[in-house]
Amino acid sequence: SVASYVDVGFNPVPDWYVGSALRYEHYNQGVGATRSGKLTTRYDFTPQFAVRATVSNGFRAPSLANSLFSARSTTYGVVDGVYQSINYGVLPTGSGAARALGAEDLKPERSTNFSLGFTLTPTDQLTLTADAYVINLRDRITLTGTLLGDEVTQVLLNNGIDSTSGGQYFINGADTRTKGLDLVSNYRQDLGQYGSVKWTAAFNWNQTKILSYKESTSILGTSYELMDREARNLITGVQPRTKLILGGDWSIERFNLNLALTRYGSYKEVNSSANRDLDRVYSAKWITDLDLGYNLSKNLNVAIGAKNLFDIYPRKQGVPSSTMVSSYGTYSPYGFTGGYYYTRLTYAF
Repeated sequence: SVASYVDVGFNPVPDWYVGSALRYEHYNQGVGATRSGKLTTRYDFTPQFAVRATVSNGFRAPSLANSLFSARSTTYGVVDGVYQSINYGVLPTGSGAARALGAEDLKPERSTNFSLGFTLTPTDQLTLTADAYVINLRDRITLTGTLLGDEVTQVLLNNGIDSTSGGQYFINGADTRTKGLDLVSNYRQDLGQYGSVKWTAAFNWNQTKILSYKESTSILGTSYELMDREARNLITGVQPRTKLILGGDWSIERFNLNLALTRYGSYKEVNSSANRDLDRVYSAKWITDLDLGYNLSKNLNVAIGAKNLFDIYPRKQGVPSSTMVSSYGTYSPYGFTGGYYYTRLTYAF
């Protein structure tokens, strides 16, 4: 690709900043020419308080993984309301099998972004920021649901893929809108002979809604749902809507202690079946991370620590043990392997 970029900023009056940026890029294959831009402004009402806003649009060309990724595996999923073994493949978008199942050339994702926020510095030690944002995403690239059925199996066999009953491929599956709010505060506390602590609190709320989605393909017909409820939930439900981080970083002489408490909000995992009793909602959890370091010299540091100090797991989802499906679900934001404990030796050159 060939790209050009220009960025201009100026102050119409001493306390008001206005900036803009433009980018032009031409891709040699498939995508062609793209244009994106940004307009941003900030007004400092006082040295301690400022308001800022940004409007921009973005562009993302399909990646090689989106177009060429291929995999075959066996898993267990819900079919007709019960857990069953499923042999399925993720098909390259341009492959004969994917085309026979309705795949098309991927289009670029395009976004429009709006944000409004403020910064507040009441004292030299305390900083507060708040930003609200809206992101509209068109032609979002996502995997289809797993397409199952005799017609799909026959298509796969016709394309030399045997022992496989289902298939997926990447599509421009949905138009979405994400709304969010970021709140951040930092406070530095001087403890005199006992060192200093940097306190941090950060909160994020976000919500993604599907404005429209691709329901079916003309080749397979309406009996095959491309973006089934499981695929739609991957966009809207598997990420917690809230996340809160409370942290303290204490330094004294050669020692450093970092403690972080993270609260992940609830999230949901669903299946493609109409049996919603098999859906699972996972409640909010607090995760504790701790790191204690000591500077042996100017360049050498040794530390011990823990990720998920108290060995927290998601709630078990109660699937039959014969399925070999993880008892803790698939999309936990803090994993499903419990605590991780370590020692670390670092040398800075």
